[in-house]
Amino acid sequence: MGIFSGNFYSESLTMTTRIQVIFPDLSNDVTPVITGTPRVLYLLHGLGGDCEEWTRFSKIEYYAKKYNFIIIMPEVQRSFYCDTSYGPRYFTYIADELPEIGSRWFRLDESRENTFIAGESMGGYGAMKAALSRPQRFAAAASLSGALDYAALYCRILNSEWRDMQPRELRGINGTVGLPEKQNDLLDLLRQTAHAPVLPRLLQLCGTEDFLYEDNQTFRKAAQEAGCDITYLEGPVDHEWPYWDKAIQHAFQFFCGLDLHSTPIY
Repeated sequence: MGIFSGNFYSESLTMTTRIQVIFPDLSNDVTPVITGTPRVLYLLHGLGGDCEEWTRFSKIEYYAKKYNFIIIMPEVQRSFYCDTSYGPRYFTYIADELPEIGSRWFRLDESRENTFIAGESMGGYGAMKAALSRPQRFAAAASLSGALDYAALYCRILNSEWRDMQPRELRGINGTVGLPEKQNDLLDLLRQTAHAPVLPRLLQLCGTEDFLYEDNQTFRKAAQEAGCDITYLEGPVDHEWPYWDKAIQHAFQFFCGLDLHSTPIY
């Protein structure tokens, strides 16, 4: 597989940022399940990660060739994929600027039916947020152990109940109050999009031992009540990479219209 890393200046972020891109080139080491024009997947990292974490902790290069996907992996620091109060517009970068850059630089297929987004943990939140906010751009989205009840998680952070993030970080992202605005709350986005003419298909995966399990159940219920086309899978696992390496394969299968129960996991 071809993998490219690079730096470039982002107008949305007003700074130089990094990106990795995987191309499913022709080779003899993998037998593809899907052939033809590659689909495009924007694959998002979690809190504390970067644009290289998927290539470090999973077999994402193998899956790119197996399912015939070009994979775009950006970097957003610890922003929670938000347009921050302190300056950089990370959501605008992911949802709007990056697809334009991909089309211009790599001549990617811009058609909605071939464009997807996914991520784990914080990246799962970012993927669902982008898909629900830009349903005309993404055909489907997948969340792997995503932080999907954003407001509930924020309250726990502000009450110092979650050590991975400090209250001052939230205030840097959302302002002095620290609580998310409506455009950053997935549950509110679900209510807003309930009657939209076009909605992305959603895939949600979460382990029953995950600290975000209850938050995922809240999102799942809200998505069902909003009439979303949502598929849900769970297993007796925690918030960890061995699970996400398996779960991202289900995401590829979901995006390709394959059966999630009978298609092999590699």
